[in-house]
Formats: sequence, structure tokens, C-alpha cells
Amino acid sequence: MNTNRKIYVFYFTVILLAVLAMMVFDLNIIIKAILCFLIFSCLMVMRSIKRAYDLADDIDPDTLDKMTSLTDDYAIGDEKRNHDSNLDSYLNLLIETDEELSKDPTIDQKSFSYNVRLNRRIAERLESIQRKEQEHVENTNN
Repeated sequence: MNTNRKIYVFYFTVILLAVLAMMVFDLNIIIKAILCFLIFSCLMVMRSIKRAYDLADDIDPDTLDKMTSLTDDYAIGDEKRNHDSNLDSYLNLLIETDEELSKDPTIDQKSFSYNVRLNRRIAERLESIQRKEQEHVENTNN
């Protein structure tokens, strides 16, 4: 049995049990309204599952357009590696900066300006890292 069929059987069973409960038991109007809402919700979920479909990996779910690769297949490995290392270094900077700011009792982490401060500190650190790399390159060239 495929997954969609199992889901349909589950929701259909819920609907049948709700209808059976309304017919067999003497329920007050509030309980009947709740059961009707449950039936309606199950029908809407079943309808949305029926209309939903799986997209291929090369289709953007927001625009439903095919995504084209901007790089050659041979260069993907190096770019992916560089992207992963850049992402790792950014995440490390984010974690370190967040821990640094969380130790400061004067900074409220729930305020709107917290993200701005966090991003400024990360930008400062990235700029200092870039300056160090440039100095290192200049020193090795001389």
C-alpha cells in the first residue's frame, strides 16, 4: 500500500468514526460542532493531498521553473568544497559571536537590535580576517 493510500484510509476512518459517534451517541451541540469541524478538516487535508504532487529536483517549488546549473559539472566539486568551508567558517563566527554577546548582561537577546549587533560583529571579524589574509599574501609576495 503506498503512502497516499494509507493517509486516505486514515482520514476516511476518522470521518467514519466521527459520523458514527454523531449517529450513535446523544451528543450536545458543541460536541457535534467539533466533530463536524473534524470531518471538514479531514476532507480538506485529503483534498490538498490529492492536489499536491512531487516536483523533480531541478524544478524550483516557488516559481515552478526549471533551474539551470550556472557552473560546469567539473567545477562543482571545488566550488562546493569552497562553499562548504565558507559556510562552516561563517557558522563558527556566528556561534562564537553569539556566545560572546550572550555573556554581556547589558545586551538583551530578544531585542530587535540584537541581530543588528550580531551581524555587525560578524562583519567586523570577517573584515579583520580578510585584512590578515591580505597582509599574509603581501608578506609572502615581498
